Amino acid sequence: MHDLEVTSEIALKEAIMSIEISSLSDDDNEKLVLTTINGDVRVYDYVSGDKNPLQEVCVTSGFPPVSTLALGDVTGNGVTDFILGCMDNTMRTVVLSEGELEEISSTPLGGLPTAICALNVLDDDAAEVVVASNDGALRCYQWFDVVLDKLAHKVLEHPVFSIRPLSTRGVSYSRFVFGDESGNLYVYQYADDRLHERTRVKLQGDVNLVATGNILDDRNDEILTVSDGRRLTLLTLDQGGISVLDRIRAPSPITSVRLGVLQSDESSEGLIISCQGNSKVTIFSFEENQMKEQASIKTAKKSVEAQIAMGDLSGDGSAEIVQAVRNSIYVMSLVEE
Repeated sequence: MHDLEVTSEIALKEAIMSIEISSLSDDDNEKLVLTTINGDVRVYDYVSGDKNPLQEVCVTSGFPPVSTLALGDVTGNGVTDFILGCMDNTMRTVVLSEGELEEISSTPLGGLPTAICALNVLDDDAAEVVVASNDGALRCYQWFDVVLDKLAHKVLEHPVFSIRPLSTRGVSYSRFVFGDESGNLYVYQYADDRLHERTRVKLQGDVNLVATGNILDDRNDEILTVSDGRRLTLLTLDQGGISVLDRIRAPSPITSVRLGVLQSDESSEGLIISCQGNSKVTIFSFEENQMKEQASIKTAKKSVEAQIAMGDLSGDGSAEIVQAVRNSIYVMSLVEE
């Protein structure tokens, strides 16, 4: 049996808008990246057990509030870049240069950015950017010299609020997945200057959250969706299209989901991590064709919009879960009971 344990609780001055965990280069430890309601972008090292466990690496301020955030090596120099979807209907590219964060490009979108994903839609070294906006537009961009230039543009029937890359064994590039209020989950691919729909499946209720990751240990990503606010559906992509593996219903609305491996043990399988708006985090395994609860914890007395990220912040080979609730950060680990 397992349990979730909070190892650090940190209060910030500003409310947190988004969180991610990523290394900034191939030889770097993973770091916590967050944006605040004041338009700050902050990067932290995490030192477990320290009195002040979050140690600021760099910060930049003065942006409009960030509605969505993606991390990836867009400029192709081997360093992680920050792609900000801001509430002034603009997408911004921020890079780390000589220890400082610097905005190097801004791209007007004509609508409020609702979802951003950095992924390799081409077979190259740099990441491309897929961004959705509230006017139903879906755009794909590539970095050219000093600016993000548009590769493709498609107008969808409904806005999209969550996009994730989909990796498949034997395919050198990534497709991507998203859902919408029609109840459909879509798999898309970039090719020949267009965004192509490859397959879709009808689910119950609007699909506004998606996550991808390898759960079945077959080198193919599975897909997790949240539909109708509370219904978790685990799916897999096969030759016949998208198949449903299992469905469960949460007791209250889910605001954030992730798929991944938490423990360093080589035999560890992928897990499903869900976060309800009331701050309850629940870990599920997938065994005997069912999602089975392994551990859960509730961190805050009052919350309506908690969110999570996961990664190896401590550098010990096992991943931590980081939860943001208003202006508070909770770092937690999965431990043996």
